Amino acid sequence: MSKKIKNTNTQNPLSAYFRAPKLFTRIPSGGKFYSEGVVEMKDDTSMELAIYPMTTKDELLLKNPDALLNGEAVASLIQSCVPEVKNARELYSADVDALLIAIRGASGGDDVDVAGTCPKCETVSDITVSVASSLQSMEEVMDLYQITLANGLVISGMPFSYKNTIKAGVASFQSTRSMQSISTLTDDMERLKAFNESFVKLADLNFELLIDAIYSVVYLDEEGDEVTIDDKGIIREFLENTDNATGKEIEEFINGINAKGVNTEVEIECTNEECDNTYQSSINFDPVNFFTGS
Repeated sequence: MSKKIKNTNTQNPLSAYFRAPKLFTRIPSGGKFYSEGVVEMKDDTSMELAIYPMTTKDELLLKNPDALLNGEAVASLIQSCVPEVKNARELYSADVDALLIAIRGASGGDDVDVAGTCPKCETVSDITVSVASSLQSMEEVMDLYQITLANGLVISGMPFSYKNTIKAGVASFQSTRSMQSISTLTDDMERLKAFNESFVKLADLNFELLIDAIYSVVYLDEEGDEVTIDDKGIIREFLENTDNATGKEIEEFINGINAKGVNTEVEIECTNEECDNTYQSSINFDPVNFFTGS
């Protein structure tokens, strides 16, 4: 005899079929530098986060172009699959990359197919990488890094937050759309003007991200005492007026900070027997492509 159970305030009778954690992982920052309300780390020594597989709702949200563009899809995905993360937008970008890999592993298995194009013969080759291996080999990320420039200034820099990464992604998307529109213009002067405006807008945003990533600048005054500058207005004026060599030093320093975390480079052997080439290729963490196989 079959029974019907109505919705009540008691425990859901289907709770035994709810999803459960599929794996546990640490994150590059270890969760050590976040303010209250971003990540709730356990009070044990493991410092690992429980990773749940995606739900149908998560997968549907990843198919929403607007939600992907403004970061809502990824933020929602992480908070759904990693309950200890309460505010994904405030995570470091490196932590987001690690969690996306873990969610991919929890949802689609340990093997992830990666394609690379040989720079020598342009043959596309496919290899399989391990989620577990990628997570185990991740590099620790600190909240602050320092460098002494050739001119003696000491720069302290911070990793990008995912919130800032979203800004960069939106700007890149808008730039691509602008390039597409520019290509339809028939007047050369109008096309050149539109191209310059698009380029300046993207350069301005990258400049703002650079300013945000600089925590402080330290110099020695006339008495030889250290003076610390952390005022963003002063730092902005300094970057706007410093020489190109100093600017490149700072930019390379900040880019180096944000290359830490999960190693996105994999070695691929070209499948073209006549080529005989081995090269490095990057794993694409773009959710549209990264979760296709999940």
